[in-house]
Amino acid sequence: MALAAIAVPVLGWIAWTLVLRLGSNDFHDYWLAGRLVLDGRSPYDIGALRDLAAQQHLSLEVGGGYSYPLPFALAMVPLAALPFEVALVIFNAASLAAFGLTVAAWIMWAYGRSPDRSRRRLALALGAGLYPPVYGTVVNGQANLVVLPLLAVGAVLALDGADARRRLGGGLLLGLAAVVKLVPAVLIVPLALARRFGAAAGVVAGGLGALAIAVAIAPWAAAGSGGLASNLDPDPYYTNQSINGFVTRLVQPTSRTSALFPQAFEPRPAMIVLTAFLAAATALVLWHYRATLATRRGAAIGIGLALVAGVAGAPKDSFWNESLTLVAVGLLLAVDAPDLALSRFGRIDRGLLAGWFGGAVLWAGVWAVEPVGGGPTAGLVNLLWSSSLFGLFALWLLFARRLRRPC
Repeated sequence: MALAAIAVPVLGWIAWTLVLRLGSNDFHDYWLAGRLVLDGRSPYDIGALRDLAAQQHLSLEVGGGYSYPLPFALAMVPLAALPFEVALVIFNAASLAAFGLTVAAWIMWAYGRSPDRSRRRLALALGAGLYPPVYGTVVNGQANLVVLPLLAVGAVLALDGADARRRLGGGLLLGLAAVVKLVPAVLIVPLALARRFGAAAGVVAGGLGALAIAVAIAPWAAAGSGGLASNLDPDPYYTNQSINGFVTRLVQPTSRTSALFPQAFEPRPAMIVLTAFLAAATALVLWHYRATLATRRGAAIGIGLALVAGVAGAPKDSFWNESLTLVAVGLLLAVDAPDLALSRFGRIDRGLLAGWFGGAVLWAGVWAVEPVGGGPTAGLVNLLWSSSLFGLFALWLLFARRLRRPC
């Protein structure tokens, strides 16, 4: 199952590197950040990051610079001590191994080892690896597959931990995941409403504890970290598949899209309103079904709903970060399709699930083709660059619908 899960991403990485001869932009950022920490400088110094990239003959899109909390930069220090190419291979190999083993362990947790379901289990593992953000994560050297085991194991322990200590441990793992990708922090809400208070407390303790330890170890490296607030700025970049990116592309042109309503409104207030609406809608659904959240099934679906909302609403959340929604879908299938039979879902729910996966496939196709952003099809092209976000909305609706079902 592990090999089935990584088969497509591995082939994609080989083609990306050896056939297309393309680079791995995001890992450049991580490696350079770790190198700056080694040199006693701050990874949040954009000028130093750019200068170091030039010294190392690394070509990258610096953008807003290193945009992760400090603990992740410290975690990159051992790799930063190695030559870049060696560090990249180790990082991607570790990411793929983590992904494959996580998928295999998850499937065994959810569906056991019964021989009569072996083909379905292999198909599910292969399907996880076929999800386009996984491939994108690998070829771009992103961190999602490293975070995925923390999120997956943390969710399982928070859901099925036999005692308070294990549930707390699950929360701690979720908190560590939130240090790299902030989205898992939203799981505090469904965990608290599900009365899994130990797990919710663990999320807070894991995240804040990691930050405190990182600052204690390398206080100089935190200088300029207030610049992380720039993540809240409007950003029309094509990989931004959050509400932020969708709204901003409506009014601001990019190298790949034309604005549908050029400068018609300021994107920041609209982005804030729509994101707040999604957050409020999610909170209302969770609150309304708080009694259902007290059950194992309800808690699993509530965690998935919050996770999907977090991915869609997080500002500047890239397409690659949608890999995290595999945990949400895995929770849903574990409790509502224990025999791996999608026939348990109605036609509408199957359509919504297909819309989530299909939206990501469509975006990947647009990414590969890069259609002309101007002319009579400009409006359609603009919307196509947000297709995976629309898929996330379909997935959110699926979770909301499943939460209101009694079983």
